[in-house]
Amino acid sequence: MTARVVGTLAPARGVHHRYSMLPTGSLYKGDGMTNHKGFRWSRRVLAVFAALLAAAAPAWSAIFTDIQGLPMQRAIERLAAKGIFRGTSGTTFNPNGTVTRSDLAVLMVRALGLETGAAVLPAFKDAAEIPRDQQPSVAAMANLGSISPTADARGKVELKKGALLYTLVTDKAVYQPGDFIEITFTVRNTGTTDAKFEHVNSQLYDFIIRAADGQEVAKWSLGRPFLPVEQPVALVAGRQFEWKTRWKQLDQSDDPVPPGRYEIIAVHTTKSNPTSLSLFFNKGVMAAYPDNAFRPKEEVTRLDLATIAARAVGLGDAPAEALNASDAGAIPASARGSVAAALDKRLVSLVGNREFRPAQKATRAEVAQALDVLMDALKRYNFARGTLKDPVSGSPAQLTIEDARKALRTYRVARNHAVYRNDRPAELRDLRPGDTVLFLNIGDVGDVAYIEATGR
Repeated sequence: MTARVVGTLAPARGVHHRYSMLPTGSLYKGDGMTNHKGFRWSRRVLAVFAALLAAAAPAWSAIFTDIQGLPMQRAIERLAAKGIFRGTSGTTFNPNGTVTRSDLAVLMVRALGLETGAAVLPAFKDAAEIPRDQQPSVAAMANLGSISPTADARGKVELKKGALLYTLVTDKAVYQPGDFIEITFTVRNTGTTDAKFEHVNSQLYDFIIRAADGQEVAKWSLGRPFLPVEQPVALVAGRQFEWKTRWKQLDQSDDPVPPGRYEIIAVHTTKSNPTSLSLFFNKGVMAAYPDNAFRPKEEVTRLDLATIAARAVGLGDAPAEALNASDAGAIPASARGSVAAALDKRLVSLVGNREFRPAQKATRAEVAQALDVLMDALKRYNFARGTLKDPVSGSPAQLTIEDARKALRTYRVARNHAVYRNDRPAELRDLRPGDTVLFLNIGDVGDVAYIEATGR
């Protein structure tokens, strides 16, 4: 798809003139040279090339002049409108360019809306190579944790023992540093007769956090302090016991646990045949390599992008399903589950002859695709919605929108904007009163930069 553009797109970090659009988040090399498909182009050659492209372009041009017709065009435009991903110059995005690991950390933090203040940068051996302004984002991604995946997007495991159904579940799939992980342990009697349990003491349930090396880093118990030990605990047929607790990602000394894999264990401590269930918490969506290096300047591969994006939505431990890729054998066995999940959620796509190409460098357009899916899945776009009341008019152009409460609001349209009507590229003048309009504002409260309209 392509879209109408008005003006140019400033590569600034802030709004430097009244009607500029603010895309943020990528790198523009200030040495007068731009890498493109392995070649080095001077600014003069690029200017001539861009002019030729513009002359040959169709009537509908894009926010960026080099993304017309790309499958990721609308994703790139939406991300630019939200200030997640910016161009490499005022008018170009460089969709075939690459992204470094530290760049990706910054983009992921923006897309996920993460707070960076509470995260501590791990002691990577190459920490000094991470640009200072990117260190908070790297720290946030290195400490971001996710629970093992389930169909309902929460960590959940069940176990049936006769008529008893045990369930262990967390409140969500992904946790920032310092977040409480809310844990619920349930025992439900699905039978027709009461069940009775005998316990060693009044502590009926244990919760254990175990590191990958087998060490217990935290443990606590829940129960009924004044319950007589000699009296069995009855669970009425059709009813359940539910115990809620929380873990703040701390060890027994109240220190934050370092990045790694942790088993969250809940135990029903009956005298005979106690029952335990486990979930796994993976802390570190972007982790160090085995040599404890982060490698901030290393370009992200398609395998990196798939696994990192999958972890960011709690799919890092997805089962290793059969991969419908002609080069599935080239994907490490440990990553096949994440890659399968990423393909299923359209975080990444197959290329060529149904190939995944795990070692190939991910392009900026492919990164945009993953970020767009994440933003949509997490409902981070926050589209405003309403009905267009009047023809678009004014200079700068303005939209008069009636919201769900029948209130009229007027929005200024950014100089750089993309417009689609009935899923086709359009211009502002193509919008009609009565159209249903979805739109994105720069920084949520600024000018309108992206519009999707439907109508007769």
